[in-house]
Amino acid sequence: MDQAARLRKLVEERKVDQIRVDQKKTARIISVTSGKGGVGKTSLSVNLAAHLSKQGTKILLIDADLGLSNVEIMLGVTPSYTLKDVIKHGKDIEDVIINGPYNLDFISGGNGFLELAELSEIEREEILIKIHKLEELYDIIIIDTGAGISKNVTAFLTISDEIIVITTSEPTALTDAYSIMKVISEEKLKQKIGLIINRVKTKSEFQQASNILISTAKKFLGEKIKSLGYVYEDPNVRKTIYKKTPFVIYYPDSKASDCIIDIVANLKLKEKPEKKISMMDKFMRLFETSR
Repeated sequence: MDQAARLRKLVEERKVDQIRVDQKKTARIISVTSGKGGVGKTSLSVNLAAHLSKQGTKILLIDADLGLSNVEIMLGVTPSYTLKDVIKHGKDIEDVIINGPYNLDFISGGNGFLELAELSEIEREEILIKIHKLEELYDIIIIDTGAGISKNVTAFLTISDEIIVITTSEPTALTDAYSIMKVISEEKLKQKIGLIINRVKTKSEFQQASNILISTAKKFLGEKIKSLGYVYEDPNVRKTIYKKTPFVIYYPDSKASDCIIDIVANLKLKEKPEKKISMMDKFMRLFETSR
């Protein structure tokens, strides 16, 4: 069976599954993305997931930086299987879920595999269908996308309910953050977009950087961006990277941890979301537009 035939078979299976899934709760899917690397995207994803898990939320963290996965490094876990085993070796996606520390489930994107960074369109779409199976198992799924602009990144953004763009206040980082916002706008994705400024030294630095991005996106893209907050420059963040422990766990009273608590409050995760589009509907939309 070639890839296209396998994909069509999976689509038919999911159409049948949809009748069952529509009667159950589905996870809220949040993608964390950035225009460039090195702005703290994975650190934010891990600490959001760890904080929510500590609060009793059933969380799945997916490291979608395919081939350059860092989530397991930050959690101090060596996974037995990764998304490579799903894509290339036919593993069921449930089999690659790792129950990590703090009762946090995660899926690794794998490390050092060039073929994962160059997935075919069919392989990307197949992953999205398989993720669909996990929606009813979790309250929230956080997807840590790759940095920059690629088809792998936009595919994961497409299936999300909301998108968080993280940047620093540096001019180059702000420019790259605007670039990913522009891609989201051009792809006509309807997801809510939230903005987080990382490593700020003062609140005024955050306000200036966020105002620049939010006003520029509104003026030139017609996009309404919500400010979700900021994370202070905090020496405890770097310390916990070496300790392979989220700073919200190791330093719960730190300035950075307080910022994560504020961000979670701004996400309003306990509020009932707007009319939920099932992952199958999102996938079918993506499938139709990619023909």
